Amino acid sequence: MSPPVPLRPAATVVLLREGEAGPEVWLMERARTVGFMASAWVFPGGRVDDADAAAPTDGGDFARVPKAFWTAAARELHEEANVALRVGDVWDLRTMRVWSHWLTPEVEPRRYDTWFFVAPLPEGASAEADGQEAAQGRWFRPREAMEAAARGDLPLAPPTLRTLAEISDYPSVEAILAAERHAPPIMPRFLSEGDTLHVLLPGDPEHPSTDRVEPPWRYAFAAGRWWAPA
Repeated sequence: MSPPVPLRPAATVVLLREGEAGPEVWLMERARTVGFMASAWVFPGGRVDDADAAAPTDGGDFARVPKAFWTAAARELHEEANVALRVGDVWDLRTMRVWSHWLTPEVEPRRYDTWFFVAPLPEGASAEADGQEAAQGRWFRPREAMEAAARGDLPLAPPTLRTLAEISDYPSVEAILAAERHAPPIMPRFLSEGDTLHVLLPGDPEHPSTDRVEPPWRYAFAAGRWWAPA
C-alpha cells in the first residue's frame, strides 16, 4: 500500500452576521471547474501560501495556531468573498477566533490540514462571490442550510454540516465569538455499508482516535447527499 499523500496547510473562515432571526453564515457554491469539492457549498477558504507567514498582521493567537493559517484565512476571505479584514497593508485578525481543526482522510488523493476560524462581517462590508472559484454565494441561517442539505437541495460536506450544527446552538454572533473551543484534530474515517458511505469522527466506536469530539460521530452519504443519521 502506498503511503498517504502529504497534508497541505489550508484555512477556512466561517463569516457571520446578525440576522433578524439570529446568526447567519455566508456560504459559496464552488465552481464546477475547480479541482476540489466542485459544486459543493462551502465557507471561504483555501491553501496557505508561502508569503502568508511573513505578511504584516494585527492580532491572532499564534501560540495556538501558526500565523500563516490566520493570514491565509483572511486573505482567502478577501479573494473569494471580497471581505477585507485589513487596515492598509496589515491583516486585522483581532476579530477572528479559532473554531475547529480538520485533516483530510489518509485515503484521499488530495489532503489538507485545515484550521477553521469564525469572524464577524465588518461594519459596512458586504460579501460577494468572486465568480471564479466561487460561482455564487448567499447568507443562510445555519438550520436553513442544514434543512436544505437534508432535502438534497444544497450539497454540503460533513465538515460544513458539522460546523453549521455547532454554530446553530448559539443565540448571537457575539456568543459564537465568545465560545471557548477545544479544537482537537479531526481526521474522519470512511466505512462502506451497502450503498451507503459513512464518515466516522473521533468518538464513533469504529474510529481509532481516543480524543473524541462531541456527537454526532457519523455522517452518511447516499443518493447524492450527506446527513447525520439519528
